Amino acid sequence: MTNDLTGVWFGEYGYPLGEAPVTFIASIDDRGGLLTGRTDEPNTFAMPGAARLFAHVQGACRDGIVSLTKTYDGTGGAIHSVAYTGELSADGNMIAGIWRTRGWSGRFSMSRPVVPAAEFDEALETVDE
Repeated sequence: MTNDLTGVWFGEYGYPLGEAPVTFIASIDDRGGLLTGRTDEPNTFAMPGAARLFAHVQGACRDGIVSLTKTYDGTGGAIHSVAYTGELSADGNMIAGIWRTRGWSGRFSMSRPVVPAAEFDEALETVDE
């Protein structure tokens, strides 16, 4: 698969005990299959003074398998890493799989919006006016 994963992704991850899923936004830069970026999510587990948590991500996409390590940047006291492994959809716009950290694991999914060419062209025309 030769999809470029660069872009903004919207996702969620779930816990094994049935808690509500946590939504996140990821900004990914794909350089020949090597992935870097950042995530932003609501604080659901760290110290209560932080409304949101941020992390750096790095990883790779090979043969349709995406492997990412998300390392929290210390906001709210969160500094651990989480390993994500998922399968990229055939159209390159969705990743679904499993996350793992410190004896915990659960499912995740993330997708990026697809903007039809006509809407994109219309938006560009509006900007040019």
